[in-house]
Amino acid sequence: MNIPANLKERIDEVIGYVGDTTSDYLLVKRQLINNFPSQSRSLFSARHPCTKKHQLNEFDEAVILYWHDQTGVRLFISPEKLHDPNWKHRKKGWALSLLNEKRKRRYAELNS
Repeated sequence: MNIPANLKERIDEVIGYVGDTTSDYLLVKRQLINNFPSQSRSLFSARHPCTKKHQLNEFDEAVILYWHDQTGVRLFISPEKLHDPNWKHRKKGWALSLLNEKRKRRYAELNS
């Protein structure tokens, strides 16, 4: 994804005062969001609605590459803050069915 020229100017402003002091993308992203016009903020990724962990989109990846080209610093997010793509949403009460199965087996063992 290409970054529009007006947004590159805004990123360059943030590079001016953040520079190479951090490599944490979430800190840089917060500064960029505060510096971007409100209609452009939606280009950034949102957190996953259930796990509340971050999911990077194409625009985030483009910003990380642009930041690396300009500063030489590769931005990253720690793995425990990223959403697991193999995560599965389980319906309400899923653990209760497992507990009931264990109880049935235990009851069958006691009565046999």
